[in-house]
Amino acid sequence: MIRHCCVALFIGLTSAVTQAATVAPCADTCLLGASAARGNCELWDSAGNRWTPSPPADGPDAMHNLARDYTSWLHDWMMPAGGVMATQFADATLSEPLYYGGKRDSAIWTGTYLATEALHAMATGAPDAARWMDETIRTLHRWWNIPGDPGYLARYAAPADSPAPIQAILSADEPEVHRDVLYENQLWHWRGNISRDQYQGVMLGYSFAYEATRSPALRELIRQDVVEFVEQLMRSESRPVKVIIGNSVSNRNVRIPYAVFSTADSPGGGTPALTLQLSPFEAAGEGVLFFLPNAADLVRQLPGFSAFPNLYQPTQAIQLGAMFNIALQVTEGVPEYAARRQAIAQHYAAHADEWMDIAARWRNTNSCADGYFGLNIGFMPLYSWIRLETDPVRKGRLQREVLRDAMWASVKDDKNVFFAFIYASQAPAEDNVQFVADFHADQLARFPSAPNRSEPRDLSGIYSQSSSCPGISAVAVNVDERVPSTFVWERHPWKLQDAGTPNQVYGGVDYLMAYWMGRYYGFIADDAPGTCLFWRRGE
Repeated sequence: MIRHCCVALFIGLTSAVTQAATVAPCADTCLLGASAARGNCELWDSAGNRWTPSPPADGPDAMHNLARDYTSWLHDWMMPAGGVMATQFADATLSEPLYYGGKRDSAIWTGTYLATEALHAMATGAPDAARWMDETIRTLHRWWNIPGDPGYLARYAAPADSPAPIQAILSADEPEVHRDVLYENQLWHWRGNISRDQYQGVMLGYSFAYEATRSPALRELIRQDVVEFVEQLMRSESRPVKVIIGNSVSNRNVRIPYAVFSTADSPGGGTPALTLQLSPFEAAGEGVLFFLPNAADLVRQLPGFSAFPNLYQPTQAIQLGAMFNIALQVTEGVPEYAARRQAIAQHYAAHADEWMDIAARWRNTNSCADGYFGLNIGFMPLYSWIRLETDPVRKGRLQREVLRDAMWASVKDDKNVFFAFIYASQAPAEDNVQFVADFHADQLARFPSAPNRSEPRDLSGIYSQSSSCPGISAVAVNVDERVPSTFVWERHPWKLQDAGTPNQVYGGVDYLMAYWMGRYYGFIADDAPGTCLFWRRGE
């Protein structure tokens, strides 16, 4: 379901109001509490024809205003050089950033934030959402291109002359940080050693932003990055690789399917390194990152391992299904990309059913509270794959076998609003999802007010402990009692105790993603109708 609102110009609310854009319904044009030469950004009540100086920022009847509040906090304090992070402040006044946390995960949450603003724009037509989409797309486009290798994404990048707290994110002492890289006539520092999960937020954000924006320039930036990435995955290049298995080290040419490479992140000499543990299987790369639906395709190339059994990786199959569909989405109807789109479509058609069969093998392998973040690495790309899949048979299998019967069945009692809204919006037609949507909308209404501080938690007297997993709750903790994080939906919901971190604050991308999904799909009503943020001139 797509919603686009048309923006019209509004000619003067009162003599105290800057001529501003209005929307039917009224939509935001600035950040709550911002000040500029044009005035202060305040909430206008169009029905009452008055300013609302102190809008309620939390509670069951203030979800929209809470989204406004979190967006302001995020931009004021938690997006250094455009990338989402947590902020550690110098003291309890929260007025001076000391340093930033989550520096290795900025790409996934910056991309997720882009998705929230795209959903915001499609749900309300807000000019402010369009502005932040523009800025965030351009930030991520730089992160795709500063490293210099096709399809290789930076975890984070900032100008080399950034203030000290931002410089500290990119310390010269860390091997994965690359400093003073020239890009578009400016020096940048960037963080490499990218991981598969970082791509998921960026690709999700790009897909929704492509749908939401009508800017040909922004669409082309998205298209360039996505197509270059997917074309690199299709190459399945054979390259010299340093292969490490236990104490054995050898250099050989290896064809690594569905891989991106980094010259900067490769060990000395620029040759990628691949470390394999065969039982249980684990693979790690330096200067190479791969998406392998069947790990045997890699291992069987090594001497003595030609009979290595199939080793299916369902989450990586889901990732590929999503990424190829996003590439098809952004090239549809673009004559200049017709030949490249055809090659992508042919590759997808040749492999999609194999990926589908592997995806259908997905099982929750987490033990108690271990590895819950891995569920998010599956849910995010599955969301995109189902949304964009055009083959009805394949789409039906994804909806029933993978989403409902495997993934949703494993988290349905977790009070995970993000996963619930993915299921409710993409479930097969025969599923009655209203209860799921309503229950989880009520959970989201419990979300803490901004700023979301890392405060101590001790719920041991409120929730009983699990008999099978000592130290954690027997049932999922309500959203308002959870230990906060940058994205609470990737954290397990059974934690009972946490010491907190004094003066650390999280930006609220988790709330914004779930809230704007709820608004876009109609799971949550606008509880602040007829209100919008405008610039107000001084009297």
